[in-house]
Amino acid sequence: MTRGARAVRRPRTGAALAAGLVLGLTGCAGIGQPAPYDSPGINGLVVPTPTPDPDDFVDDVDNPWLALQPGRQWTYDLTDDAGARGRIDIDVLDRTEQVDGLDATAVRTTTDTGDGTTSVETRLYAQDAAGNVWWVGSDSEDLTWRAGEDGAEAGLAMPADPRLGDGWLSYDVPGLPRSSATIEDQTSELVQLRNEADTTTRTVYEKGVGLVGLQDLDAGWTAELVED
Repeated sequence: MTRGARAVRRPRTGAALAAGLVLGLTGCAGIGQPAPYDSPGINGLVVPTPTPDPDDFVDDVDNPWLALQPGRQWTYDLTDDAGARGRIDIDVLDRTEQVDGLDATAVRTTTDTGDGTTSVETRLYAQDAAGNVWWVGSDSEDLTWRAGEDGAEAGLAMPADPRLGDGWLSYDVPGLPRSSATIEDQTSELVQLRNEADTTTRTVYEKGVGLVGLQDLDAGWTAELVED
């Protein structure tokens, strides 16, 4: 959704399915894909990468699982066992930032968990020519780093060709918990990741939409896409 346009709340078949998956899935193959797709996955990628080559990257992030057009927005409702709890707003900012020679796209996430506190994090992403999206930096109250500075290395945010069972580091930053992701389930239209850092989460992505479901397995809340 571009800025200034009125957000429309509407049901999404994929989003509703993904929300159910992220709530109820306890193991692999819960969405019907019993074996890896015949795809290269992350073969040949060096993850994390200490020195990304700017010549290997493109200007736009248009990976179909994680497309980040400037002005795009998503809103998610947070719920737990007690019911409605808060919301998450994600905004692709209309600016880029130089990170280790790359023009990185800035994405701001504002989380209101319903307990009177709000957190804001801005992540920086860049896409290589093969379509893989890399996480190259982050700014928040507790986490600030840039790839190529003070030993920080860029990790993978979303591969161009997701493949069941693939795992990778999302970033490697000295002094911070290592962040990793594993594709634990998928279909041709949905990909589910298990993410490990200082907390454990599941995220579900729909092709052509992006993130549609999020479950914090430690805190016990679930976020479902309601506006985009």
